[in-house]
Amino acid sequence: MEQIELITRLDALIKSNTNSERNRNNIASEIAKVYIKQTGAAISPALIRDIDQNYNKDGLQSLAKYARKVVETCQDLLDGLSLNLPYTLLKTMDLSTANKARLIWSVAFVFSDADVYRLFHNFLPTDIQKAAEQLTWLPRVSADVLGPLIGTKMTLKERDNHYYSGGTVKLISQFKLLPHKGEGWEGNVILEWPPHIRKFLQTAYPQPENYHIRTSSEPPAGLLRWEDGETIIFEDIQKLIAYRMQDSIPINNSGKVAANGLKKMRKLLGLREFFPDNADFPLVRTACLAQILAPYQPKKNQLAPDSLEALIQLRKTFEKHATVLFLLNDLKNHGFVSLYQYKQDAELALLEWMNRLPVGEWVSVTNILAYGQIHDLSVRPCHAGEYPSLVYETEAEVSWRAGSMDRRNVSSGNAYLFVERPALLGSFFLFASLGWLDIAYEAPTGKFASDYYSAYDGLRYVRLNALGASIFGRTKAPYVPKVNTATQELRFDEQSLLIFCDPEHVVAETILANYAERVSPTRFRVTPETFLKDCKTKQQLRAKVDLFCKSVAPNLPANWLTFFDELMSKADPLTSITDMTAYSIASTNQPLIRLLAQDPVLKSIVVKAEGFRILIATDNLPRFRSRLRELGYLI
Repeated sequence: MEQIELITRLDALIKSNTNSERNRNNIASEIAKVYIKQTGAAISPALIRDIDQNYNKDGLQSLAKYARKVVETCQDLLDGLSLNLPYTLLKTMDLSTANKARLIWSVAFVFSDADVYRLFHNFLPTDIQKAAEQLTWLPRVSADVLGPLIGTKMTLKERDNHYYSGGTVKLISQFKLLPHKGEGWEGNVILEWPPHIRKFLQTAYPQPENYHIRTSSEPPAGLLRWEDGETIIFEDIQKLIAYRMQDSIPINNSGKVAANGLKKMRKLLGLREFFPDNADFPLVRTACLAQILAPYQPKKNQLAPDSLEALIQLRKTFEKHATVLFLLNDLKNHGFVSLYQYKQDAELALLEWMNRLPVGEWVSVTNILAYGQIHDLSVRPCHAGEYPSLVYETEAEVSWRAGSMDRRNVSSGNAYLFVERPALLGSFFLFASLGWLDIAYEAPTGKFASDYYSAYDGLRYVRLNALGASIFGRTKAPYVPKVNTATQELRFDEQSLLIFCDPEHVVAETILANYAERVSPTRFRVTPETFLKDCKTKQQLRAKVDLFCKSVAPNLPANWLTFFDELMSKADPLTSITDMTAYSIASTNQPLIRLLAQDPVLKSIVVKAEGFRILIATDNLPRFRSRLRELGYLI
């Protein structure tokens, strides 16, 4: 169809659909099906709707500016493609005064054919080319994140002299060609190709190198390495569980582990750390382990004496509870985040990551982060609308407040940096803490909230190891722990209540601290006094015996079971009497003492006790008082 007829039909449809009762802003979408049917235009109504709903007039004019160059330079080629779209409007139309519907249909040809789009791409400035291509493989991204990816600043902040901080954030004009929103006072500019345009562009651009997960060779020298986690966790797991079952981990109402208990936990359990010599990040592993243990509350019949089974239970605990949010220790106000109807999205996304990582191969974090954005495999530890509830602290910007700290809310613009990326990397650190991943990493350096955004930002490489493959069901081969479990290293004497262990055993002290006393480097002794410590009721004693038998010594000799039976039989031997009233009598009151011993009525009521004390049943108090009144005593 000739261009003049295409334009005529378009104008006729626009005119017939323009009246005071219709929304002029959506005319391009409203006439799409009819226009495509009349002309055979090589575009879908969904693409027209994407342009219509996501571009304002400024954006359309910017788009038309470069689309016009394609028409002016390559019209013969366009005519030969039979696109049946009114692109020659761009040669005659005044872009500044054209109505929105005409602008939309005049630029629509750009998104009709992959080869045509590539022509259009070549006319764009280099920075816009980079941004458009990056945006094709990102679901949605802030200008603050996209800018560094393309190597240029994308926004300007205009300050108001009446305010000490803040200002109006605007997208730099050349980038207005890209769909965006969020400009304004303290705005966060978000860019995102609409879904149908994005799907089309993915056919026009070559797949990026990070479209697939790619294995890497050995991490470069100079990075810290955590490759002994498989061995270390089997030294730690039983003492960790014992520590949790003794309620030694302080947990806030929100479910987050209280930071003030981490140093004590590390010291008591002798835990090894990722950054043992770094004063800024001394407790990263301890915090991860404490947080995964916080929701771990197995029933008595679920306590696992086998360490591998205990690790599997922890994985199941991770699946069912909101854990990832509380790994974000550089943020505050976790208790203000509502987890109502939160479906463990982050935890389930992490399980998907574990299904995609290759077994036994290093993968760079650069590849992982890009892959996750391309395939929208984000780790969102709460509903996105709850992100502003989280707060971070940063140094004040204004000079007169130098040295003081500002508290700022996380926004949609920086949520990827403060929440989603740390949630993914922090979970990898958690899995490394449990021996499921090997990692290569370094400590973050510089200034928080500008150079780095979490303690996890130094992660560089990860590797799903044999234990992790077993835990996440990636292999059917049985896993054999690299060391014996802690319970197998303790030997219980069959003649006495002594427990023997290796003098270098670092686990025994912690596991047995609540049950026994150490009498030599190789021996612990259990006595009624040591075992009854912290028990106030028979129920507590029964729970403690059950815990000991399940988590410390599942196969006890007979003499130990006899000892526990004796303890239980001696529990609560006395019955508290609440229906008796006690009185004491002065030893000098001999007349009353003789009366209580001789009067037949009082003798039938009073129960004598030691030390000039008597007991009277509550029901007999009225008779007792009445008889004493008859004898001249007032009670």
